[in-house]
Amino acid sequence: MFKKILVSTDFSSYAHKMQECLAQMPGIEEVVLLNVVDASNPMNLERKGWSYDSLIDEAQTRLAEQAGYLSHLVEKGLTVRQSLKIIVEPMSGADGVNMKRLKPDSSLSLIEGGSIGEAIIKTAIDEKVSLICMGAQGKGLIEGMLLGSVSTEVLRKGQTDLLIIRHKILDLSSDKQLEGFCRDIFSRVLVTTDFSEAGQEAISAIKGLTGVKETLLVNVIGREEEFEEAAKRLKQMREELKGLSGKITVHVLMGHAAKEIITLAEKQDVSLIIMGSQGKSWSRQIRVGSTTFDVARQAKSPVLVIRSAP
Repeated sequence: MFKKILVSTDFSSYAHKMQECLAQMPGIEEVVLLNVVDASNPMNLERKGWSYDSLIDEAQTRLAEQAGYLSHLVEKGLTVRQSLKIIVEPMSGADGVNMKRLKPDSSLSLIEGGSIGEAIIKTAIDEKVSLICMGAQGKGLIEGMLLGSVSTEVLRKGQTDLLIIRHKILDLSSDKQLEGFCRDIFSRVLVTTDFSEAGQEAISAIKGLTGVKETLLVNVIGREEEFEEAAKRLKQMREELKGLSGKITVHVLMGHAAKEIITLAEKQDVSLIIMGSQGKSWSRQIRVGSTTFDVARQAKSPVLVIRSAP
């Protein structure tokens, strides 16, 4: 299903460990390993003792190291391409700054202004990838923070399917706390649906995945009288998926959708939550619905967001 994917990295230990999950995803043929350097404020860079050359050299070196690590993790035949994007200030320069503005170069990909999230979204479109893979956190990890600002922006504004990898880090000073970061991501998959056309995207996605051992089909209702119809429709879906997704169970929940989904995911210890980006009340102007957004922010499991067709 996902043959060409974009993996965003900021070289944090969280992003580095996140790549281990990719080794478990079948069918991947090409990975675009992306790092975005925000060099849009020369004053800040100069105060930190950075020059453009040192900043770029550092990024290129670390990108090559992670590309090598990723190639080593997965089976032979996978193509890993490095992509370095540099955000520069859209104006010609700032008074009092000694650093000379970067000039266009065939070996560098310069972006005039914008955010790191926007650069990731644009790269995914330009590269025609089928999936963006990101860690929930990065260098700026704050204890208790649910989703980093870059991941949030890509979730809100992106057009490409998005896999958000999350893991509870108990001790940021020790890599030992990151061991076992990613188990078999398709061992126990929770898939949500609200039976709308847009909400069926997640169900379609599970049909295209291989290696799924167990699937939990979930619908959240608002009233008790909706239970029988919801159960009937989930059972019909179970029949359609037989032979494709291993063991399949159906779950009708009642209450606040995001809260109920997260509670069930934790109780059942799922390895992945798959959700459509939109639901019954979706608008083409809104890239991600409130339930999907809340689950992606708060769930302890990895979350795969399947975008609705434009």
